[in-house]
Amino acid sequence: MFSKIVLATVATISLTHAVDDFSSERLLGIEVGYTTVNSRSEAMFNKSSTVPEFGVKLGAQNEEWRTTIHLNFMEADGRSYQKAMIDFDRFVWASLYKTDSIVFKPYLGAHIGWLRYTEDLETDNGMAYGGELGLALNVLNEVDFDLAYRYTVADMPTVGDIGSFTFSVNYLY
Repeated sequence: MFSKIVLATVATISLTHAVDDFSSERLLGIEVGYTTVNSRSEAMFNKSSTVPEFGVKLGAQNEEWRTTIHLNFMEADGRSYQKAMIDFDRFVWASLYKTDSIVFKPYLGAHIGWLRYTEDLETDNGMAYGGELGLALNVLNEVDFDLAYRYTVADMPTVGDIGSFTFSVNYLY
């Protein structure tokens, strides 16, 4: 219960600041990924599965920071996973020339959120957190392509870690 309160508080504060600070450039995106899920059974047997991941995201950004909320879905070995995360990304460099038609923006970030899995009639959920790094490519004034690696750890005994390579297309408005 405490974890849910902390997560709700962080999300509320972040969204409040995002609306105030980033109201000039919001984004809506879809993403696909190639994900490796490391899970553990009740006998503590580790199993690794590589599966596709699909998701949507909503966020806001300026020239230095980006905050997004994303929902991702995947299935691995009969388990269905859902992630709801809030990401905080810091752009570490932008293209040197303002006249460039494509702007490269590498970033580092962190995320925190909620992970849930369902297997047959069994369901478990808990906090998840991790880090990410990626490259945002601004190809049009309204469109970003985003390539990223996201590493997530969960506080659930049956889920180890999740590593995801993702590609997303973001519409900036």
